[in-house]
Amino acid sequence: MPDSLLNAAEHVVQPVLRKSRYFNGLPMAGAVLAAFVPISALPDRPQRHSAVLPIAYAPVPLLPLGPFRVAGAWQVKVMDRRAGGLSGLAIGGGRFVSVSDLGAVVAFDPPAREKPMADIADLRDGPGNAGLKIGRDAEALARDSQGRGWWVAYEQRHSLWLYDSALARAQATVPVHRPAWWDNRGIEGLVADGDGLLAFPENGREVIRIDHHGQRSLPLQSPMDVAEAARATDGSIWLLLRSKSLKGIDQAIAPLMADSVGYRVGPLQTLPKAAFDNYEGMAFASLPGGGWRIWLLTDDGHRFMARTLLVAIDWNNPPDRRHNKRPATSAGRL
Repeated sequence: MPDSLLNAAEHVVQPVLRKSRYFNGLPMAGAVLAAFVPISALPDRPQRHSAVLPIAYAPVPLLPLGPFRVAGAWQVKVMDRRAGGLSGLAIGGGRFVSVSDLGAVVAFDPPAREKPMADIADLRDGPGNAGLKIGRDAEALARDSQGRGWWVAYEQRHSLWLYDSALARAQATVPVHRPAWWDNRGIEGLVADGDGLLAFPENGREVIRIDHHGQRSLPLQSPMDVAEAARATDGSIWLLLRSKSLKGIDQAIAPLMADSVGYRVGPLQTLPKAAFDNYEGMAFASLPGGGWRIWLLTDDGHRFMARTLLVAIDWNNPPDRRHNKRPATSAGRL
């Protein structure tokens, strides 16, 4: 593929030719430890056919916090194991799109739909053996800025894969790895940026810029780990941040700010959540009267005391970050 972004990989870009299909469908201390079981400890599974299944949205209480108004919070239930362990979130065509640590893609309707449905399909092309979750742990996705489809980040087999617009067939892959990364500490956030990509490792210490110049690591100053990255409707980039302790998981969002040597996070805004809920998906939409609706998705991790939640919080007067502005690539209206 004669493309500046793909040719910038540190290794030769690998075309993927195999065909694929898509859319044809305790005690407290013990609970904390169970919440942090690594993905490599979970059992493997066989590939399954695509499925179209109904979604059950059950409203859950969630108290507002800081500048945010909670517009809605729902526990999401779909009778398919692949609809758990979700990470990354994008909006397209009036639907949400997310990827799973079981190597699947889930496109689903919002709660306002009369009979919401979810389309679930395995990412049949990808790194490693499709039956081994250690090789298909998908953690982030972003639309390709040149309109070729979607980029998906895998954090066990540290690499970025470019899929077509239906997320059915892989077109190329770019290895992205650092020796210091643990198996479960790879890319957690991915944002299209101009003719390239910004990739955010979980450790919150660097931003990897991938473009026609190659791969460059720029320092990131952040007080917390990175769980997700997304572009707001004004073009600014925001990070979903996370810290873990025996008391649970604390999370906040913050704008990505450029400085003289790399990047830093701006002021943190703590998110409304329960102690063990783990936000790993974030997408921005415009509010009719101005401001943002921020959609958040939790990763249940197939773990005890964890839930898959979809949360909508409204921020009527977000800060003006237009000096970091670039064209939005993942925002929409829902």
